[in-house]
Amino acid sequence: MEAKLVIINEPVYDLHVLAQYNLHIHSTYSGCAKPEMVVTDILNRAIESNIKVIAITDHYNSKDCKILENNEVLKTQVEQFRKETNNNIKVLFGAELSAYGVGKCLDDIDINKSLDYRLYSYNHYHLDYWEHPVDKSPRGYVNHALELLGKLLPTGRADCIAHPFIGRFIRCLEDRTEVTKEIKDSELGDILELGTNNKVAWELNVNSIMADPDFGKRYWNIGREVGAIFNIGTDAHRLEYIGTLQYLDRLKKILN
Repeated sequence: MEAKLVIINEPVYDLHVLAQYNLHIHSTYSGCAKPEMVVTDILNRAIESNIKVIAITDHYNSKDCKILENNEVLKTQVEQFRKETNNNIKVLFGAELSAYGVGKCLDDIDINKSLDYRLYSYNHYHLDYWEHPVDKSPRGYVNHALELLGKLLPTGRADCIAHPFIGRFIRCLEDRTEVTKEIKDSELGDILELGTNNKVAWELNVNSIMADPDFGKRYWNIGREVGAIFNIGTDAHRLEYIGTLQYLDRLKKILN
């Protein structure tokens, strides 16, 4: 499909270029998104924010989710918007998929291959079907993440990993930055390099970086050392979070 051509699949470290993409946006087909997240308003806000490419990545958290049918509806709405406005903003029709355990993906391969953009969450530990490590210490969660990603990255299923390494969804930990503090530079470099070798990008998740700036800087710098591919996503569940360029100064201050 034409849309696949606009995915960043080579290392780009100019934050101004990366911020012209927002590859993690939820529509009302994600139950956690606000009612305002309809196609027309998403696109208008993206255009106002000078974004060149967006990805609509609704959650695939259940085998009952009709992600392909939903994306067809979204695609029709985008085409109608283009006819009415004569604006050809690039839109990827993807999903936030679930790698819920080591070697375990919720999506069938036919669904996977039909998506423009395959953004994988592997750390949605707040969901009841998600696999947890036996060792529920920060070290245990780091080991689990590395094992899970080590299995996922070579499969060819993923275009990008969503909000990687964060402990935000691990409710049994009081200080969830303990997970990012626990991962060693050498471990981080090795897993980022494995992604690079398999053409899998890593998300610069705006909220995660601002919530854990020390790790964000380490992640960015080690990633650049190993040639990692980065995509920016805001995980937008509200219209106000769609614009990526609004975060550019803060990202530059943290990462550089």
